[in-house]
Amino acid sequence: MKSKRRTTLSIQFLYGMIAGMLIGISALALYLVYDRLKPPAESDTGPFRVAGQAEFDGITRIEPPLATVDVPLLDQFGRATRLSDLRGRHILLTFGFTHCPDICPLALNDYQRARSALGDAAEDLRFVFVSVDGRRDTPEALRQYLDFRGLEDILALTGAENSVREFGAPFGLSFEISRDQDSTSYQINHTVGAFLLDRAGRWMTRYQFGVPPETIAADLRTLIET
Repeated sequence: MKSKRRTTLSIQFLYGMIAGMLIGISALALYLVYDRLKPPAESDTGPFRVAGQAEFDGITRIEPPLATVDVPLLDQFGRATRLSDLRGRHILLTFGFTHCPDICPLALNDYQRARSALGDAAEDLRFVFVSVDGRRDTPEALRQYLDFRGLEDILALTGAENSVREFGAPFGLSFEISRDQDSTSYQINHTVGAFLLDRAGRWMTRYQFGVPPETIAADLRTLIET
């Protein structure tokens, strides 16, 4: 009799534990659903914090425009190039590296689509790709990469890690190299998006990664023609 009673109590205790676990899982599921559906109070978009992410179109005006630094880097032909050398035209620049498997190729494709959408207005704009991987992205490697992808209209810049960090500091550039000291196979986490400079070389607009190139082209046309 006592053995049977103990068995009954054990079963009841086991059922109680299962019921408690199910209640806990249900509560957690309800919380997660609520958390996903509630309106965002604030979203982190790199150096900017934007209230109501759903209403953000991905375009941020820098008012007043910010000065940049005139750090010399090497272009794909091995020539020392500064931002001041490009003044007189708007500059749209982005950061990346040629061994990037996803975001950088997409960003460069968007560059080409935006350029095509601009038509003749693109002549007032210089598209610049700045490598964060100076160790592998030599001028020759950049030139071969752009030629292979049919991106001859893009100016590519590269340089030592410290120089690139100094160049990108005004834009909030950050990048982290994920590799061993002696490894030549590695990936780099880096700031994404496109940065527009005015004819005087001042940073005036940021386009978040993912803004459609047609939207960027329409915005650029308005700015260029103003």
